[in-house]
Amino acid sequence: MIFDYIKNIDKYKSLHPRFEKAFEFIRTADLDNLTHGKHPVEGDDIYASVNEYMTKSEGYLEAHVKYIDIQIVTKGIEQIGFFGLEDQEIRDHYDDEKDIAFYFGDCEHLILQPGLFAIFFPKDLHKPGISVYDSVKVKKIVIKVRV
Repeated sequence: MIFDYIKNIDKYKSLHPRFEKAFEFIRTADLDNLTHGKHPVEGDDIYASVNEYMTKSEGYLEAHVKYIDIQIVTKGIEQIGFFGLEDQEIRDHYDDEKDIAFYFGDCEHLILQPGLFAIFFPKDLHKPGISVYDSVKVKKIVIKVRV
């Protein structure tokens, strides 16, 4: 997992061959005004998924196999739980079509707000969309990068 300021994102481009293209999209796209839905960057290998939702008080840890998540909040603030995939109890087994599995378990937390980003690799469990204080509306862009 990586958590840093967007201004530092290029420091991480050597970690994956598709990161340079994904980071170029982050630097050049008007993220604040992207509409809800899927925005292809490089076919299904890199795309942006834009969602708006209200944060919640609880959730479940999730993991992906096919994609790395680069998460950016453009409006609002949320807490994201995180932990390494180890011996957590499975809540919902892996769904290949949706590229997701859910787990029970304790975790650490980070606060994601405008100006910051988080990268979650396949072995990084993460629990997004959690309220920091009260439930607030969040606009989030998740750049999905095929492993």
